[in-house]
Amino acid sequence: MNKTVTINISGIIFHIEEDAYTNLSSYLNKIKSKFNASEGGNEILADIEARIAELLSQKINQGKQVILLTDVNSVMETLGKPEDFADDDNTTQSTNTASAAEPIQEGKRRLFRNPDEKMIGGVCGGIAAYLDVDLVWIRLAMFLLIFFGGLSLWVYIILWIVMPEAKTTADKLAMKGKPVTIDNISESVKNEFESLGTKYGKGSGARKMSDNIARGASTAANTVGNIIVRAIGLFIVFVAGSMLIGYLSTIFGFSVAGNSEDFNNWKNAIFTSGSDYTLAVLAFILVAGIPIFMLMYLGIKLLLNIKYKNKWLNIGLGVVWFIGFCLGISVAFKTVKQFSESSKVKEVVQLTNVGDTLIVKANSSDNILKSFNFTNSVEVEQRLSKGKNDYVFGITGNQLTVIGNVDVDIVESNTDSIEVVVYYNSQGESKQIANNNAKNIQYQLKQTGNELLLDQIFTVKAGEKFRAQDVDVKIKLPKGKVIVLDKSLKGLLDNVDNVTNTWDGDMINRRWYMGDKGLSCIDCAGIDTDVENDDEDEKGKVIINGKEINIDDKNTSVKIDKDGIKVKDNDADVKIDKHGINISTKEEKK
Repeated sequence: MNKTVTINISGIIFHIEEDAYTNLSSYLNKIKSKFNASEGGNEILADIEARIAELLSQKINQGKQVILLTDVNSVMETLGKPEDFADDDNTTQSTNTASAAEPIQEGKRRLFRNPDEKMIGGVCGGIAAYLDVDLVWIRLAMFLLIFFGGLSLWVYIILWIVMPEAKTTADKLAMKGKPVTIDNISESVKNEFESLGTKYGKGSGARKMSDNIARGASTAANTVGNIIVRAIGLFIVFVAGSMLIGYLSTIFGFSVAGNSEDFNNWKNAIFTSGSDYTLAVLAFILVAGIPIFMLMYLGIKLLLNIKYKNKWLNIGLGVVWFIGFCLGISVAFKTVKQFSESSKVKEVVQLTNVGDTLIVKANSSDNILKSFNFTNSVEVEQRLSKGKNDYVFGITGNQLTVIGNVDVDIVESNTDSIEVVVYYNSQGESKQIANNNAKNIQYQLKQTGNELLLDQIFTVKAGEKFRAQDVDVKIKLPKGKVIVLDKSLKGLLDNVDNVTNTWDGDMINRRWYMGDKGLSCIDCAGIDTDVENDDEDEKGKVIINGKEINIDDKNTSVKIDKDGIKVKDNDADVKIDKHGINISTKEEKK
């Protein structure tokens, strides 16, 4: 058991063993006697004590709260012993001799703002000292970068905020990469005094003048700096506030979307489990929220000039952010991996006893859905009627069934027979899983004589996840054959090539012949359109024969040709041509 005492070095309290205190006290007394009479002696002693306090602080940890004799000896070896210091008259000679004998060992450089070389904030001087280059080149580079969108101005302001100022001699030595020893500290302080003496003249009056000038310049610079810093703080608070509004709106959107059946269906169909979605939302809250919070915190500190620092808060939030980031990456990787591989399963159906003409119709989704007991059958039908490439989800109990429309294409066959090729497409975590997902797609087609009935939709086995399932139907028609596209195929044709480049929607309810150049329409002129009405008295007919357009109704007929437009009605006739508009009533004709 050893006796300890409490000491104060450079404003820091230490608990130190008695024998260590005796050695340290003797060491400091020798240093005081050495530099007490020297110019700038008080500054040298203050910097040495600050350096001793810094070194002793490094010796303390949670398991060791007392300074030992070995710690004091280590500090003394680092700084050097007073009896080893050269006298003032022999300093230059000793330094030159030492330099010739061995190279000067440099320490690790640290980045500080250099107050001795500052014009505004000392940023350029600090960078020049850290890089060991001429200060002129750094200032010239900063000046030239102003012409690149004011880049250097923003860089300078940011560096001014984050770079600490080299206030002590130890900081200035570390800035230049010099070891922080007593010899270097004393030499640095003496050089500063010699520099001031040369600039303003030696003596207390010159020092007082230099102090007043430095104090006034420092006050002005600090005032300008404070204004700039507070303006930056206000800007950061504004940016962080805008980001915070967007962040909270997004979280609110997630909560609102959670009440949407469609959103929940997609969520359950894509994610492998409900916990994955929960972790994804949690990761978003942490990864996006913590930086916004820290940015707002920084802006408030700058704006209100708050000096409070809590490294454990920063470390804790950093750890939590990293955990959220890892969670997000893990969930994203796991989810994306479910779509990393794709597979296509091919099914070929050869049609027989068709003859020269094949009639293709679509089995409506209404008929197909009758065999499913979906609790949301009405919503499913409404969604299917909205878009061709839309996916919907049928609900049976707690299970989802993926439903989608098929794509139909017509190409030339390489054989003399008509074939229907069905491609089942899907994705999955592996090739085998993607292949199994494709096989779980349910789709039917049926041939009756020369009529082919295609299901309008496909379904996926209940409970299977959404993995971009799709069905492509390709009808291979030999040359010389005719295909009739029933109007029920509307919305199913997928960019079918034809000689006249007719749009898919206009190909339905027509007969198409497969010739040498591809599909060509054989009855596009004079064929009835699908303008129908259940009331026999209100049937209408549109005839387009390439030269004219005739629209016939029960009471009115319209004819459009090269001579103009003619409209006939029970009460009047209207003719519009190059001569003008002519209207004649039935009474005038009489």
